[in-house]
Amino acid sequence: MQRKNDKAMFERRRNTGNSRSWTRDEESVLLTNLRYESFDINTLQELFPYRSKPSIRSKVRKFRIKHDLFGSTYRDKKQDFTRKCAELILPKTVFEAYAGAGHQTVIWSEYASKIFASDKLDGKLGQFTSEVFNSGFSIGKKSNKWTQFNSISGKEIVFYEGDALDAAVELKYHGFKVDVLDLDTCGSTLPLLPILVALTKPKYLLITHGEFHSVRFGRDDVLRRVLVSRNIQESSVGLSVEDLKKELDRAVKLSTLRSHNETSDSAWAELIDETWLGKKGQGLLRRLYKITKPQATSDCLNSLMV
Repeated sequence: MQRKNDKAMFERRRNTGNSRSWTRDEESVLLTNLRYESFDINTLQELFPYRSKPSIRSKVRKFRIKHDLFGSTYRDKKQDFTRKCAELILPKTVFEAYAGAGHQTVIWSEYASKIFASDKLDGKLGQFTSEVFNSGFSIGKKSNKWTQFNSISGKEIVFYEGDALDAAVELKYHGFKVDVLDLDTCGSTLPLLPILVALTKPKYLLITHGEFHSVRFGRDDVLRRVLVSRNIQESSVGLSVEDLKKELDRAVKLSTLRSHNETSDSAWAELIDETWLGKKGQGLLRRLYKITKPQATSDCLNSLMV
């Protein structure tokens, strides 16, 4: 970050490492390490001495997603929390915007009669299909980017192979409203939250926060962009775990309040429950909100300013 006229100015991020493609042998070594060893960037740096740490981290993230390894160490805990939320909500319809390989989808299918799911990454439909097949679903109709799965009991899962926003627009167009909007991804979904709430009109929101990684890796640019309740001129990398939790709660509340230009037609989020996935402050924070109608703009803003 540089300074200009006494104001902080960000520089464009550049690739500081070499641009060599990863060889098959390197990818095989990395994949074996990710499957059987705990993540240690220093160990990986020794295995790949000619690659920078940012380059290795980027490749690790892509491989974890591609090979369904992301969150494998806390997958059971996440499913337990999803099941706990489902037992409280008893939803009929769920929109899981970042479904991945469908590990949470099969939990929702134990309670909901219809689940809309989406993911735009290559190969995820195949992984998703295998997961729901193992839970007793069979493939049904296909229409454009939608693939339908049905169970003997009459439950339905519909997977959209594309961007979550495009899927939400189609749900809005066809008149679907959902009981639960589930935003479960390692990246921040806060910038998209107002429009997803406006399109799907959920009664409950489950959101997974990965912004703690941004603090760990000093990504102040990310934090200033997504923490909409903070002054953009102030750095956020020095926030404590508890302070960041409060800022994320404010950001969710403010995002739902901004889901419509009229307060009476917008939404308000009330925090109900939360759990840590992985180590506190270094893993992910998964939270459950109840979506209600805001009482008044003044009341909402006063609660955010406490």
